[in-house]
This record gives sequence, C-alpha cells and structure tokens, in this order.
Amino acid sequence: MSENSIDIALVQETYLKPNRPKACSIAGYVQLRTDRTYSSKGGTALYYRRSLHCGPINIPPLTNMEATGCRLAMTGHSTLVIVSVYFPSPKRLLRRDLRALFGLGDAVILFGDFNCKT
Repeated sequence: MSENSIDIALVQETYLKPNRPKACSIAGYVQLRTDRTYSSKGGTALYYRRSLHCGPINIPPLTNMEATGCRLAMTGHSTLVIVSVYFPSPKRLLRRDLRALFGLGDAVILFGDFNCKT
C-alpha cells in the first residue's frame, strides 16, 4: 500500500475472526477492525498510515450493518469521520443505522459494500 501512496484503505467482508487479532496486519499502517462473531464471513476493517493524525472511534450498536471507523484530524479543516460499512444482502436498510453512523460527527463519509438493490 505504501508503494502506491495509499493513506487510508477500507475493507468489507474481511472474514477475520477475533481468535487471530494480528491477521492481515500491514507494516506502517494501523489496523482497525470489527470482526463478525455470530456467523461466518462478514466483518469490516480500516487501515491508516501511522503518520496520519487518525484515531479509532466507537461505533454505536447497529441492527443490520457492520462498521469500523476512525476520526481524521486535518490541519486547517474540521475533523473528518471515515467509516467502512458492510450491509449484508438479505437485510433491510434501516434509517436508524444510517442516523447512528451520520451522528458520529459533522463530516462523516461512509464507504463500503451496501449491496445495492434495484
């Protein structure tokens, strides 16, 4: 990732589990992750370059989404909240989940797999 000057990477459906806390770590990056514990697959992760002014945030309880987030401080700008989101396909998109995530700050960007339906 550093070879391609990637500062932040967001991953969905990581399949990572708590029994392997160092799985998929990347040198020079902080790994934040939310593992799915109740069944297989799922999970979200976020990697940010160690040199960034970034820190983990607590995600409120969600009903039908999985998420991992961080708060990024930028010189001369307000703080930005970045969230990696996974929305499993058979679930319904709930406004309360979106409200909870957008309520994390004044400037929130959600990235992820929203399993778009037509």
